[in-house]
Amino acid sequence: MRDSRRARLVLAMLLLTAFTLITLDYRSGGGGPLRKIGNAVFGPVERAVGAVAHPIGSFFSGLGHLNSYKSENNRLKAQNQHLLQQLRLTDGDRAHLASAEKLLHLAGQAQFRIAAARVVAYGGAFGFESTATIDVGSQDGVRPNETVINGDGLVGKTLQVGPTTSTILLGNDPNFTAGARLEKTQQIGHVDGGGRNPMTFTLLGSQATMVPGDRLVTFASLNDRPFVAEVPIGRIVRIQPTPGQLFSTGVVAPYVNFSSVDVVGVVVGTPRTVPRDSLLPPSPTPSGTPSSPPATPSTPASGSPSGSPTPGRSP
Repeated sequence: MRDSRRARLVLAMLLLTAFTLITLDYRSGGGGPLRKIGNAVFGPVERAVGAVAHPIGSFFSGLGHLNSYKSENNRLKAQNQHLLQQLRLTDGDRAHLASAEKLLHLAGQAQFRIAAARVVAYGGAFGFESTATIDVGSQDGVRPNETVINGDGLVGKTLQVGPTTSTILLGNDPNFTAGARLEKTQQIGHVDGGGRNPMTFTLLGSQATMVPGDRLVTFASLNDRPFVAEVPIGRIVRIQPTPGQLFSTGVVAPYVNFSSVDVVGVVVGTPRTVPRDSLLPPSPTPSGTPSSPPATPSTPASGSPSGSPTPGRSP
């Protein structure tokens, strides 16, 4: 009890002394010796209290910024996701650009006038299994029964044409048929889509022959509709056995991948002629025959003159 009274007395004396020093220091202009004495007496106490209170103040100040930290984190995550999406779109744009460049190269070689388009949908329509919708139509000069190509070759033909979109029949449809010609031999026939089976080529001449590796281009229809001439189709990969039939049939590997057609062109105008086989891709360069190892000098046989080759060996 006595100790608590003494503590209260000491505290009251300290407060009275502090107020006195503050008053005298104010009257002296704030820069006199009394401020130095006060700093010397109360400075350690102030620093001790400040050292204890500073972490607590920082903690409560950090609580005030917690929501802003969460908001910034969410913003950075969203920005990162957007950048990743842009990167994927850039890859897609590169693929579209490459397809468009191949298409323009082929059309330029042939001097075709084309209505360039993008495939916007796949599916079956008008009783056909394999069709696609493209984003050009009659407003772009497109008509039914016109050749559709891409940078690799024959894609199909137009079926139904609206003002701004058209439906095309793809070359792998079971009901697709186009006149075709063999490279070099000029033998003609027709290619047929196989649906889930491979595309085939049937020769029309009973004496005509073909071998694996032969390449095919389109044979022009009357007035170039639905097919213009010289568009690459594919190559023969094997000959089908056709016992009892007059015409031989080969399995075709088409140049166009019908399941991933993207950028196409509808041929709306053609030159008078296209040089034969000029649109086919370059033939694979045959691998060179490996050079033979240098011949080693033969040992003269007994009875043979020195330096003469032994029969059956290279000199």
